[in-house]
Amino acid sequence: MKFTNRGQRILQNAEAVARQTTGLVYPVHLLLAMLEEKTGVCAELERNYPEIKEVLHARIEAEYKRYSEEGIHFGPFTMKASEATREVLEIAEQRMHRYGQLVINEGHLADGIFRSTDPKTREILKGLDVEGMHHIVCTARDMVVHLRNYTLPSELNTQTTFRRAQPLDHAALIDFVKTHFGAGWLESIDNGFTYEEIPIFLAFEGENIIGFASFDVTRNRKGIFGPMGTQKTIRSHKVGYTLLHLALNEMNDIGYEYAVLGEAGPLEFYEKACGAVVIPKS
Repeated sequence: MKFTNRGQRILQNAEAVARQTTGLVYPVHLLLAMLEEKTGVCAELERNYPEIKEVLHARIEAEYKRYSEEGIHFGPFTMKASEATREVLEIAEQRMHRYGQLVINEGHLADGIFRSTDPKTREILKGLDVEGMHHIVCTARDMVVHLRNYTLPSELNTQTTFRRAQPLDHAALIDFVKTHFGAGWLESIDNGFTYEEIPIFLAFEGENIIGFASFDVTRNRKGIFGPMGTQKTIRSHKVGYTLLHLALNEMNDIGYEYAVLGEAGPLEFYEKACGAVVIPKS
């Protein structure tokens, strides 16, 4: 299993809490670690539920005080964890694969906690606003990038061919999107090809499209970045990073003060790549 940097911190902090409480890592420790993370959607979770930490600690004391479990060694933990924790990580990994991603993030972990079938975990979550917490941490979120002082970074991919889409690319891009991402983005792609200057950038390996990034195509609304997608096998090669910045640079040249990243999936990628921040839910 591979985890984002934030995901790794959550696992490490969960171990620290477990050492102070039960001596075994349980799913509730992962949730407490998210509340302590204070970055991204985890910070929003803590702001919206400031009383949750106290409640969870009290329930740990009540549920595990006289409960004995030997625990197991597995995965990323340096200390023993419960079978329920293994179930959480397995659910998280399944969710990661379902969305075509390569690393487990805080949303995957939270989804695993909230979907756990473990009786003690369900008892600890009983009566809490699980739906609201799930909505904050586990759903795709809009983000914003301020462009007033934007400059194109120098560390772009220089080995891959990038260019603006042309009308003749329409069929090939539709095939690429359908193959790798399904039909959900096809209307937006079609919208992009109605512009005289198509607001879509493409990455190529030879003659084949391996990635794209677009803007102003989602319901034809101005200032919206996305959708963007790259072939799964090249996601560590800065192809997506470069496509992102080609699009943001164009949006900056047009004169947009900011770009909204609609329903951004890998939040930590955009935080690091362009300083995007999550727009809080009302």
